[in-house]
Amino acid sequence: MNPYRLRPFRTLLWALLAIAGTSCDTTVETDEAEIGAAVGFLAPANPDQVFQIDTSQSTVTWIGAKVTGRHNGFIPVREGTVTLHNGGPRGGKAIFDMARVRSEDKSIDEAGNTKLTKHLRSPEFFDAEQHPVASFVITTITPLDSTQRQQTPGPEGNARRMRIQDANHKVTGNLTIKGITRSISFPARIELQDSVLRAKANFNIDRTHWKLNYGADNSLGNRTIYPAVNIGLDIVAYRQ
Repeated sequence: MNPYRLRPFRTLLWALLAIAGTSCDTTVETDEAEIGAAVGFLAPANPDQVFQIDTSQSTVTWIGAKVTGRHNGFIPVREGTVTLHNGGPRGGKAIFDMARVRSEDKSIDEAGNTKLTKHLRSPEFFDAEQHPVASFVITTITPLDSTQRQQTPGPEGNARRMRIQDANHKVTGNLTIKGITRSISFPARIELQDSVLRAKANFNIDRTHWKLNYGADNSLGNRTIYPAVNIGLDIVAYRQ
């Protein structure tokens, strides 16, 4: 067979493989956080009640997606509070221990998680030595009618599992990472029962707003790491 006749077929095959390799979207389908400039605010001088975050029961999870798959892990909560004003959630602050951010991905072995954890803490990513903590300071919490929320597109199973159902508040606050502060807003379900407050949220944020640009260049092809990072919050706090 004439090899020159096969050349167009081979060219087409490689083109199709390239498209397939770069068009796979492994990001999580869930709520997208609204991101804007840092917001100035005045916290109530005398909140009605203060709830202390229980760091042993509270979790912050992350999922980072790349063209060829995903990785996941945790960001430890160092300390934090949630305040109530006029009987409803109004403000609060959380400090995250970036020096202890870690990968706990069951799809890779212990050595792989150790390597990824070291990379996340390195200057290429969170630079935990120079910026050992990140913070989130709540500026407003407003009631949210969950029936008015826009439906999330994408595969039903994944979207329904990750997206917080029956969200009843919209939380807005200033998120500071590596010394850069941006305002973010996201839906959350906040429940208060006796002396326990529980808040859950799940949303995606674009990490490049905090200059976390590693691997986000689409020209990297199969080595591209998507800018969207999924954040899952499960916060437990007790009345002081």
